[in-house]
Amino acid sequence: MSAKSLNSLVRPSNLSAFALLTFAGVVASGCNAHDLKGVEIEGSSVSTNSLPLDVNRKVDVLLVLDNSGSMGEEQANLAANFGPVIERLEEVGADYRIGITTTDIGGHSCEGQATGGSLHLSSCLDRPGTFTFNGNDQFAAACEAHCQLSGEELEIRPTEGCGDSEEAARPWIQSYNGVSNLPEGVTTLDAFQCFAPQGISGCGWESPLEAMARALENMHNPDRPEYGFLRDDALLAVVVVTDEVDCSYNPEHADALFLDGAFFADGVSYATSAACWNAGTDCEGESPYASCSDASYDASGNPTEDRDAAVLRPVDHYVELLEGVAAQKTSGREVLVSVIAGVPLGYQDGEAIVYADSPDNSTQELFGIGDGCSNVVNGEVQTAVPPVRLVSFASAFPSAFKDELNLYSVCSEDYTPALEDIVANITVELPPACYGDCVKDIDASTEELDYNCNVYQDTSSGSEQLPECERDGMGGHELPAGADACWIAHTGDDLDPQCQVEGQNLEFELVRRSGVEVPCDAVVSAACELSTLDAEACQW
Repeated sequence: MSAKSLNSLVRPSNLSAFALLTFAGVVASGCNAHDLKGVEIEGSSVSTNSLPLDVNRKVDVLLVLDNSGSMGEEQANLAANFGPVIERLEEVGADYRIGITTTDIGGHSCEGQATGGSLHLSSCLDRPGTFTFNGNDQFAAACEAHCQLSGEELEIRPTEGCGDSEEAARPWIQSYNGVSNLPEGVTTLDAFQCFAPQGISGCGWESPLEAMARALENMHNPDRPEYGFLRDDALLAVVVVTDEVDCSYNPEHADALFLDGAFFADGVSYATSAACWNAGTDCEGESPYASCSDASYDASGNPTEDRDAAVLRPVDHYVELLEGVAAQKTSGREVLVSVIAGVPLGYQDGEAIVYADSPDNSTQELFGIGDGCSNVVNGEVQTAVPPVRLVSFASAFPSAFKDELNLYSVCSEDYTPALEDIVANITVELPPACYGDCVKDIDASTEELDYNCNVYQDTSSGSEQLPECERDGMGGHELPAGADACWIAHTGDDLDPQCQVEGQNLEFELVRRSGVEVPCDAVVSAACELSTLDAEACQW
């Protein structure tokens, strides 16, 4: 494929018609890409295409992790199998962040400070006491088996948020273009395997939905360390890992849930996890139940449609909250939800979830329902309760690449298939930079598209024209000497399938020199001479 481009030091004035494509490359950023509509380039009016497809690779991952007494094996499983997620994000050049919070928002008889909603970034090696519950010590399995670095060895490098005047050590992992906020020589996976295990001493009233909501609130509060994590132009992926039902209660009705007895298991005079099941579900018929769905009840145990009267905050409350976050996204960014919880092993969307009372009285009294899944992992019996409210929540945010829920079994011995599926959902939302107009072929005598394009990077410090990448003599491309970024134009059969549509005949690929930090406000734009052909006649 031959190609021609303008590589002059100034923006050209001889292009008869222009279209502008923008794509951002950002690290440690809390700001939005520049709006370039109506910009004048040497007398030629240009405007951004209304394209949902660009090369914005920003991804914000919020992991909501159950840190209650039964989660040692599950946390070990997550730490052991998270490598493919990081590998794939880096393979596609994602500008990613990973924030970790817990399901612990406190509750009756829970000691210590609730940790849900705060982002946590400390080595599990420094907190062995959090891995003990009722004499069960999971420190070796959940932490030591995978983590090799202390907190001192994982000291986060202070970074400047976009628009912030001061640098700070942010409570999340971030990485882009080979530059991270981790100490030199520490990989993202090494750090994640130390940061992710949150211990098993957290409150047993697991509340992942409320913890997520509090985390999102903190991310918008300038006085919180979580502020700036959430970027308006980034894909947000929420991943929940738990083995119990969601117990996101309204604090005003805490007594009704934990003390008054309306939701206690039959024959039990104190609150167990069964109260969370009874206060949030409605099942059809008799056990085994044909189906169970999320439901709202008031303090007396009566069904209610009054959100303020509901003992557990309705699932719709959290759906609308996340939809509000999605509505604020720019550049067509999405919100994805994935849940690893108590559904059957190898769960496929549409498969029946098990809803049946437990034949074991103690299990029934504890949870109000029988196991949604069970498995023997490393010689230990692992069980989980069917996640009715979380199923409803996930249903509002279906898979991005298949017509199914992002719902996986927490009882699986290996989370790799689930995590690979989750990262596939993320990367499918990072599309190629298809140029949304028909680019003019300035030399019709050749078979290839000979384009006339310029590419620029604009920051608060100024503007620079980026060179086209050079051929390396082996069919590939390389950065020109002295350049930290260059671009490749794909045409013809070399176009990504998503770009092979009427009216489009060119795709951009941005290449950056690995290890060079990208300014947080960097916006890259491409201006090309356009064809007068209509969309149908434009040949890719």
